[in-house]
Amino acid sequence: MTTRPGLRERKKAKTRRLLRQEALRLFVTQGYDHTTVEQICDAADVSPSTFFRYFPAKEDVVLMDDPGPSPDEPGAACAAGPGFSGEPPADDAVRATLRDLLARRVGPDPDTTLARLRLAARVRPLRARLWQHQEAQVAHTAALLARRAGRDADAYEVRLGAAVLVAVTTETLLYWAERDGEPDLTTLFAWALDRLGGLRL
Repeated sequence: MTTRPGLRERKKAKTRRLLRQEALRLFVTQGYDHTTVEQICDAADVSPSTFFRYFPAKEDVVLMDDPGPSPDEPGAACAAGPGFSGEPPADDAVRATLRDLLARRVGPDPDTTLARLRLAARVRPLRARLWQHQEAQVAHTAALLARRAGRDADAYEVRLGAAVLVAVTTETLLYWAERDGEPDLTTLFAWALDRLGGLRL
């Protein structure tokens, strides 16, 4: 059962959304390079110290995904759901983990995610930094994949599988953003899953 976040967590999430909303608005209206952290803070009516509690740098407003469950949390390795139960456990782990990566990266607001990814795709320094962010994503994914498959997170097959899943997720999201949200992500990820059928742990 999902527990509703407490008041403190909800307030933090609201502030994070506001900062991102104002930052994206400014990036669109006056350009990424011409927007400063101070301008974002003024628009959101917060101090720079508050901004940096949520985002280490300006580019992280675009690149950082909202916090998701830790691989060690109950429910992080939930059952894969309908359509997975007839396959071997390792295949279940790959498919369910790719599905979770998509949910984590897109979050509850696909329109905001699309706006973020459009910027990441079109602003060269952001695109370069996006790939630099993959190391943490791979570590998180390897832990989740290992837990689901009953394997060691440091096993070569698990690390390789995690790297493949993160790369597939990032490239698919960039492809989607570059084409302004077409085709829909469900179609793209069904296509990706079909081609990942040979991935074994």
